[in-house]
Amino acid sequence: MAVGGKATKRSRYGSTIEDQVKRTLEATKIVAEAGLRLHLIDAEWRINDVPPSELENLLNSFPTVRTIVTVAARRRDAEQILKLYIPLIEEAGNAGLCIVPGNNIYLDDDERGLNPYKSVKKLLDQAYRRVSRILLGVEGLERRLDEIVKTYPEVKLFFLYDEEKLGDLQLYSSRGVQCGVYVPYAIDLPELDVVKSLLDYALRRRWFRDEASRVLETLDPSRIELSRLPPDAMSVLAKGISRLCVYGTLSEVLEKLRKIRSCGASFIVGLPLRDTPEQVHAFSSCLKSM
Repeated sequence: MAVGGKATKRSRYGSTIEDQVKRTLEATKIVAEAGLRLHLIDAEWRINDVPPSELENLLNSFPTVRTIVTVAARRRDAEQILKLYIPLIEEAGNAGLCIVPGNNIYLDDDERGLNPYKSVKKLLDQAYRRVSRILLGVEGLERRLDEIVKTYPEVKLFFLYDEEKLGDLQLYSSRGVQCGVYVPYAIDLPELDVVKSLLDYALRRRWFRDEASRVLETLDPSRIELSRLPPDAMSVLAKGISRLCVYGTLSEVLEKLRKIRSCGASFIVGLPLRDTPEQVHAFSSCLKSM
């Protein structure tokens, strides 16, 4: 079985802390039942942060699952958050840390202007010798990866899935660097639902906006009526989104995951577009077949 896991976006789990705590616990239970080894909790809005007491409970409740918390390095309170997490991660044998520069959507204006590399390096300097398992989200750091790998050789590079950039994964894995891939996925869901789910995500990329502008009158997702698009326009959007997401039948998804694995991924973390137990178990069945 390939090493794999589930990514969780707590913003999907309600607007109250109580709802997020309850559903994150349920999600971790599903991860354990599916036989997955990793549960990565994404960095989003501040209200979606995992408090240390909740992290401790997750680690104690599910010892077979490695719970990985994500810290956005450009947040002004990133160092404070890290100081709270590190003692728990040091003590537990089933915890991990993911450091990312931070998505502009979730950052304040002053935070967006901070240098991604310098912000990440500051956190790596604090955590590197104390945390044994660190994933580094590489988006926005591509030009500094050689320097990062040289300075922090035990850090695991964590790539966002892009079918046309798997060469980067191959390059670093061939050099002996442990690499993983974060993969949005959907198994046996209608293509229209997949496009709806990922349109905002895809439109953050210039190449996709360029493609979409050829067939759409507006690039404002709230004004795009996908169900009314002509087939050729829908085909352009679906083709672009298929570059960023693994979707299709179970066998089609399995083949795409095998391709990712063959490019050197030592672990694959899937973000289910529809966050259901069925999708998590189906993803796990793919990994067990690899």
